[in-house]
Amino acid sequence: MEDIVLLDAVERYLRGEMSAEERAYLEEMRKSNPEIDQMVVEHTFFLNEVDKYSSTRNFKHSLVETEAKLTEEGVISPSHLQGKAKVVYFWKKYRRIVAVAASIAGLVSILTAGLTSVYNSNKSNPDFERLSRKLDAVNKSVRETNNKLDDVNTKIKPELVPVSGGTGFLIDGQGYLITNAHVLQGKTIIATNEKGRQFVATVCMQDNTRDIAVLKIDDKDFIPYKSLPYGISKSVNLAEPVYTMGYPKEGIVYGEGYLSSETGYQNDTLSYQIAIAADHGNSGGPVLNKNGDVIGILSDKSAGGGVYAVKSMYIFKTVENLKKDSTFANIKLNATNSIKNLTREDQVKKVNSCVFLIKSYQ
Repeated sequence: MEDIVLLDAVERYLRGEMSAEERAYLEEMRKSNPEIDQMVVEHTFFLNEVDKYSSTRNFKHSLVETEAKLTEEGVISPSHLQGKAKVVYFWKKYRRIVAVAASIAGLVSILTAGLTSVYNSNKSNPDFERLSRKLDAVNKSVRETNNKLDDVNTKIKPELVPVSGGTGFLIDGQGYLITNAHVLQGKTIIATNEKGRQFVATVCMQDNTRDIAVLKIDDKDFIPYKSLPYGISKSVNLAEPVYTMGYPKEGIVYGEGYLSSETGYQNDTLSYQIAIAADHGNSGGPVLNKNGDVIGILSDKSAGGGVYAVKSMYIFKTVENLKKDSTFANIKLNATNSIKNLTREDQVKKVNSCVFLIKSYQ
């Protein structure tokens, strides 16, 4: 590892300029590698002494300027400062400052040599090399994150006003999303993924009766998915455990419960009733069974407190109807499930990237 890289890392650490991940990694390295810890301690002392030396120099300079001003104004007499007496006077007056300055100068030289020796002797140390690689990787990640954050809100014109919102999820990796019709009350639709990247979407169809709508991400920045992790299943059982993910707030929220009724509000056969915690922004989110198959679209919460989901069979019917238009003939629902045998936590990690925050602007 080059000296300047490690020195820069230590100084950024001491100045508080590291990201949380960088700082945590360096502190972990300090715990496991005494040489790195000693280097941080020594460099802390070194910088503190330099600061003290700078303060002393500034104070001395201030004294000299004050004395010159008082002499010029006649407040003090310069007569006692002639010849040898002047040298003795200044020595007595500033000998402590000179001593401190000399000590610090010597300390600086010793520490600089010592640090250089430590750096040079440890350039091939595996811990130092790992630290270098990790910091480089973190810096790259931070740069990429910053670039992504720079994109946030760039798809939303300042004059646009949000009028509705909810959740949507992919049913085709080419960018086709399904959500609730009531989520789309504005003309401009923005779909935001779990990483905060925003994409412009257009409405392909909207069925207010069944409360279903299909969107297409129509944005040059969107990269199509090679495949989706979940399938879509029509098979459900009463009391079957289910879970959902959605955006009742800016970050994605997970919830779990069970299928409590095979019909919806007032025995509506288009919907299921599910016992699960949900809020307004969850509308349009996927309802998945224990295998990670989508069995419905979370629709709404009634005044009585019940939570309902549009049955998955209407996802199939909606897509069949949409494909009658040649413009959408290439839509293909995912038939395979690659997360069936994973733990719930791992299923969620896979599904997260396919669930989007939907906002509608007027």
